[in-house]
Amino acid sequence: MKKTQLLTRMADAYEAMEGLLATLDDAALSQVTDAAGWAVKDHLFHLAMWERGVAWLLGGRSRNEGMGITDPQWEELTMDEQNNLTYERTRERPAAEALAAFRGAHREMLDALAPLSDEDLQLPYSDFDPAATQGADRPIIGWIIGDTYDHYDEHRGWIEALLRAS
Repeated sequence: MKKTQLLTRMADAYEAMEGLLATLDDAALSQVTDAAGWAVKDHLFHLAMWERGVAWLLGGRSRNEGMGITDPQWEELTMDEQNNLTYERTRERPAAEALAAFRGAHREMLDALAPLSDEDLQLPYSDFDPAATQGADRPIIGWIIGDTYDHYDEHRGWIEALLRAS
């Protein structure tokens, strides 16, 4: 995939999420919850955490610091435990902060992608984090996709289902 294609797919999925969010008031963002207790705003904090982490990685900073996760938490916790940690930290925060976090992380990602070439996107993850082990040989573009448009689409589906069930 070329950078232009990546950016188009990201823009399409982001706009779809923003279109859904534009139909929701504060109550719908904050009070409608799924079986696990997540409200729409919790999904937004979650998306922001993962996207911001990869944006920081692309910019030469610590991915886990960008996610608000310490080195020991990054190494010792499972992905589900990391997600729960973020949920516990943000669940009492207002929807406006979740929207700002989601939008801010997306801007950070676009800024981090701006200087990268098509060739840069094919570099292995380990070129951005030399200490990485798991998945370190996979091209960084896969990580970007997984924490941007694929992730938006996945959570948009869950949010839509949550709203239908309410």
